Amino acid sequence: MLWSEPAGMSNPGQTRGSTHFSLVCINEAAYSEIRRFVVIQNKGSFSQCIPIQTYRGQGATKLGLVVEDHGVIYTGHYGEGPPPPLPGEAMTKHPIRVDSVYEEMLESSSRINFGKPYAVEHNVKVCNIGMVADEHLHLLIGYFRQTMDMPL
Repeated sequence: MLWSEPAGMSNPGQTRGSTHFSLVCINEAAYSEIRRFVVIQNKGSFSQCIPIQTYRGQGATKLGLVVEDHGVIYTGHYGEGPPPPLPGEAMTKHPIRVDSVYEEMLESSSRINFGKPYAVEHNVKVCNIGMVADEHLHLLIGYFRQTMDMPL
């Protein structure tokens, strides 16, 4: 989906592609990009989602991340293994496979962040990239609950 958020005050354009910035109300900068999410729960007019990001190809080696909140997420067919971790990644969660639709593929550096849930309204345009594989649903739910300190 197309995701927009405040650009922040520090070094706009230094850590993100400057073509994604726009000037909005009261001369504030906004940053927009295509973001991918895993839907955790439909809540009526919105869904509770967790983000998938590559961190510009750095995966979970990006400085400042809470590494224990992250895991590998990948597209593939049943029996296909995940991409190898990037050099220096120290994630402990088992990878989660997505059965893709329309041959949509996640980049090998895609990481799911269980610790940063978002509310995504149902009135926005989205593109379905697939479904979490049945054999990995328990991992998705368990890791989300564990990270949010919810009862297992």
